[in-house]
Amino acid sequence: MKTNSRTISKLNKRLKKLDYVFIINIIIIFSFGLMTIYSATRVKTDTFIIKEIIFGIMSIVVFLVFSLIDYRIYSKNAKLIYIFNILFLLSIYIFGSKILGATRWIKLGPINIQPSEFAKIFFILTFSEHLVNGYNKNFYGLKSVFISSIHLIPIFLLIVKQPDLGTSLVLVFLYMELIFLNNIDLKTYISLIFLGIVSIPIGYFFFLKEYQKKRILTFLNPEADILGSGWNVIQSMIAVGSGGVFGKGLFQGTQNKLKFLPESHTDFIFAVLSEELGFVGSGFLVILYLFLVFSIIKIGNKSEDKYGSLVAYGIAGIIFFHSIVNIGMVIGIMPVTGLPLLLMSYGGSSLLFTAMILGIVQSIKIYGSK
Repeated sequence: MKTNSRTISKLNKRLKKLDYVFIINIIIIFSFGLMTIYSATRVKTDTFIIKEIIFGIMSIVVFLVFSLIDYRIYSKNAKLIYIFNILFLLSIYIFGSKILGATRWIKLGPINIQPSEFAKIFFILTFSEHLVNGYNKNFYGLKSVFISSIHLIPIFLLIVKQPDLGTSLVLVFLYMELIFLNNIDLKTYISLIFLGIVSIPIGYFFFLKEYQKKRILTFLNPEADILGSGWNVIQSMIAVGSGGVFGKGLFQGTQNKLKFLPESHTDFIFAVLSEELGFVGSGFLVILYLFLVFSIIKIGNKSEDKYGSLVAYGIAGIIFFHSIVNIGMVIGIMPVTGLPLLLMSYGGSSLLFTAMILGIVQSIKIYGSK
């Protein structure tokens, strides 16, 4: 009995340390997502909204579980997590299903799991440990960059091969963010950015698939193929623009209702929201995402150890990059990459992944905050 009462007491203390403003912010964004998914799919079927609600309930459990696991256990088991990450990505080529021309998903009953989605957080957990224990304050010169990048390269190549350009770019962004936060010297960092810019033409001509090259050309001039590759972006921009200041009203978006807007419940969900709720509604959503990112950074700043700080900053980087790229492609200022708007876009794998990373952030607050 005493053991049970102590366990319950510890659990209550940890639950009290949860950031409830942070949680309310997440719930509001997810509610926007449910509302918009329903609007985007109600003329077709109710299946999507029912599945998303089920995924939402599962995500609550995932969030609480990862909130209550001491995040420092990931640092202690970083090598095992890294090996699992590689094996999980390799499993795609054995058990993976080909969907829309890419082999990225493993079908588990009603759920399609995307290993590359989870590779991002596994990379943050292992690379943060690598930086803290391998370099600490001695990260200088291109030699350190080269040696540290060996941690990234196998994961990056396995994801590029799927192909999944969007997630590959997220990983590069996270690598650049984490080495910057680990106090890399400015000269080396600028040199690295310069080398990246110089290598863009090489990447374009020798590594990108034809459809990926087409996406970039469409981004530069969507009007060149209005009825083909430029269709999605043009219809998305029309939807956003037609929303005006206050929007056409909830469930009243014509671009979506008349089926002009493809992938309206996934990649282009922000366009549906913008048409229906206008600049005011979409602007409010952007503020919610910014608040979420700054809340995560704040928790990272209060972490007692550097590992917790780097993990929190990395997770903030994931939310920020996904949001900027997804909203950017919807309004035509970035190429289409297929990155979902986390907590908004339909998808079980994406939602469970988001619940997992936000749970880890809460774990840092519970176990590592000052």
